Amino acid sequence: MLYPKRLQIAFLTSTNPKDRRSWSGLHYMLGQALEKHVGDVEYLGPVSMRYLFSFGDLANKVISWLSGGKRYHYSISVLTARIYAAVFKAKLRGKHFDFIFAPASYTEVAFLRTDIPIVQCGDSTITQLIDYYSGLSNLLEISKKELTYVEQLAINKSSLLVYSSKWAAESAIHDFGASMENVVVLPFGANLPTVLPREVVLKHQKGTVCNLLFVGVDWERKGGEIAFETLVELNESGVDARLTICGTAPPVGFKHEKLTVIPFLDKNDTKQLAQLTQLYLDADFFLLPTRAECAAIAFCEASAFGVPSFTTDTGGIADFVEDDVNGYRLSLAARGSDFALAINRVFENQEVYNRLRISSRQLFEQRLNWDVWGKEMKLILESHFRPHLRNSRFRAHPSSVSRVRAKIKEKMYKQQTISGFERRVKNHTCPPDKCGISRNR
Repeated sequence: MLYPKRLQIAFLTSTNPKDRRSWSGLHYMLGQALEKHVGDVEYLGPVSMRYLFSFGDLANKVISWLSGGKRYHYSISVLTARIYAAVFKAKLRGKHFDFIFAPASYTEVAFLRTDIPIVQCGDSTITQLIDYYSGLSNLLEISKKELTYVEQLAINKSSLLVYSSKWAAESAIHDFGASMENVVVLPFGANLPTVLPREVVLKHQKGTVCNLLFVGVDWERKGGEIAFETLVELNESGVDARLTICGTAPPVGFKHEKLTVIPFLDKNDTKQLAQLTQLYLDADFFLLPTRAECAAIAFCEASAFGVPSFTTDTGGIADFVEDDVNGYRLSLAARGSDFALAINRVFENQEVYNRLRISSRQLFEQRLNWDVWGKEMKLILESHFRPHLRNSRFRAHPSSVSRVRAKIKEKMYKQQTISGFERRVKNHTCPPDKCGISRNR
């Protein structure tokens, strides 16, 4: 057996990683994937900052009044980071781990003093989110500087940086000076407890009604208004379209006889999960004209059901929706009329529609699922942290980052097959830092 002993992993988050709502369920799914494919996981969270954050809320009311609407992001600050460092240092004391896995936890590890290697996992850098997401807009300049400073410290002390998109990886390299050798791109999987078999989801047959599904909790950021416009445009052009909105409620004034609104469905509840599953099974298209997005795992879910996605080309979406494979990315300037036209072209072409459904499911099976993420992560982590490879510098996953390197016009590392990698490691016939890992898409 190549690796008889499982890796020992400290899963570091301030939130509760067992809560399926934490980081849109990603903390839970990442932990499950590591347990299944990589090693033994000990969860170090949650860590409560209730009193500090309550004080921060009160302070921001005063700051906003004095500064004309600006605010201080207290949850990502030097003070908060130092408190986290002290808490997690105590939690780690006297324990042995091969590495610390810190998903979306740069504040938690920025000031952490430890000899244990740190693996950061995220869907963006802080630089990309400032004035991109509403939660990181209207910040004081000092707060912006602190955010950047905290993440810079975290990136500097991380042995490995795992991002869900090339968009995020490029920012780590360009904006924070991360070494390309320590950056890996691995898209996330679907946040589904079970996945229906291919033959079940592909039984869906398009009828005369065009069923659109919108899943998201933020009406404005997810482009709810444009989705509504799309419904109106399709019907006015003669297409019998229906739109189901799940996860949010439209503002007053957004009413249509062919609009169905389901404000919330809890995946932890068996009946509600079954209802969500049926929505995907009934859908002809997944529509999410989002204004800002790092990695909407709803695209992975849609692909799992063979449902083509129509969205915008922004943020890290390109690694989750590939044009003419599992959907289409329209310009951020596109409105409802543009989405209606694009959707109708596919809806009227049975051959194209059937092909898209098959290729959507195929992309999910090949790349957008947690088993693929876990298996590829296992290869990367074992090559980096196993004792006989511990002293080698980590070489980034060649095919995972090749397009990043091409874009920034840096030389690419020679790709080799996974089987070749395993053979060389087993026989010890090449230096560890020369053993590449290929990526099956």
